[in-house]
Amino acid sequence: MISISTSLHLENITISDQNSLMDLMQKIYPPAYKHLWVNEDCNWYLNHCFSEENLKNELNEVNAIYCFVVHNLKRVGIVRYLYNTSTSEIAKKNATFIHRIYLSNEVQGKGIARQLFSWIEQQAILKQNKLLWLKAMDTQMQALKFYEKQGFKTIDKISLDFNLIHQHLRGMVVMTKVFNNKI
Repeated sequence: MISISTSLHLENITISDQNSLMDLMQKIYPPAYKHLWVNEDCNWYLNHCFSEENLKNELNEVNAIYCFVVHNLKRVGIVRYLYNTSTSEIAKKNATFIHRIYLSNEVQGKGIARQLFSWIEQQAILKQNKLLWLKAMDTQMQALKFYEKQGFKTIDKISLDFNLIHQHLRGMVVMTKVFNNKI
């Protein structure tokens, strides 16, 4: 277990955690995102992203860190990030991609995400990465404001190709945070 503070820890996810991961995500994901999906049915996404097969693939990716977020000894979310990963918008840069961060509603607003982002940034710097980047739904205003408060700036707009998401809600932004304004 990785300690971030006295009450906040990260616990590495393993393939044997797949059922626990799915159970947690079935509680966390729908309240925030079901409105995006046709008939508010986000099961396709959950079954795709958190299946045993996908978990195996994601755990085997080089430079990937995938953890449960544990607050006061209770699993309250997940975070997945990858060192030395770029996107076409930031090609050939040493960058850390924050692939997933989901926290339960019960812990939002308690500074947990801020602590996670600060810790991930410190780890990225130790790996000699120059920036963080992520993708976010362009309709999730609370998340976008949070990312901007953390120093992220929008550099691109993209669209998801998931047919089960309402067409007008498929927009995403790519955001980056450069360390010391140097790349």
